[in-house]
Amino acid sequence: MALVDRLRASPAAVFADLLRSSGAAYDARALKRLLTDRGLDRTVVDAAWRRAQPSLRRHRDVRVDPPGVYRWQPGRPAEPVSPEAALDRLVTGRLPALARAELAEGIREALAERDAFEERARGAYRDAAATRAAYERQLRVDAARALADVAMEVEELAAAGADGRVAVERIRALVAGFGLHPIGRAGERTLFDAVRHTPIGVAVPAGSVVLIIRPGYSWQAGDQDVLLARAQIAPV
Repeated sequence: MALVDRLRASPAAVFADLLRSSGAAYDARALKRLLTDRGLDRTVVDAAWRRAQPSLRRHRDVRVDPPGVYRWQPGRPAEPVSPEAALDRLVTGRLPALARAELAEGIREALAERDAFEERARGAYRDAAATRAAYERQLRVDAARALADVAMEVEELAAAGADGRVAVERIRALVAGFGLHPIGRAGERTLFDAVRHTPIGVAVPAGSVVLIIRPGYSWQAGDQDVLLARAQIAPV
């Protein structure tokens, strides 16, 4: 809340805050000058002082020395009041003006703190979303680069007239660098594994000898082995 709005809403609390924050002693003229020096209109400040003075003289932490010099002199520490309790007192209690102003100020501070917390939370969410988006984009870039490397290698081998077996070994060596591991080889015979094999067309009993038609692939991600594609098999 702007200072001028606080001054209109709870003038005694504003002048008490000035005394508390400065730690010095002021007469009425000097106190008002602290506000006019901050750009507040003199008429507004004078009107606020007339409203604040009676409550300020009764403030438990303000000492008034003759001839009207005000200083901050803390008395017994006030018990902390939660925003909920402050609101209840404002609504249900008959309180002096200064007490009402202090309770209202506590509620305003709690609302400002809540707003600041919400803004920090929204900022953290935005930062996390941006970080996640950047990470996901980098994953896509890395996957595309790996695919491009494979495509380039295949085309180079084809142009060079490489034997099919040589091309397969070169490609397998290339993808192994990205943590990819083949599941079997095309034309290889092995025992049926329901987890890593997919039968083509017919059911295959457990433990049967099968022929790998197309190899599968798994990916080593840290200490985890992720199954990307099962090998396609047919019964022998």
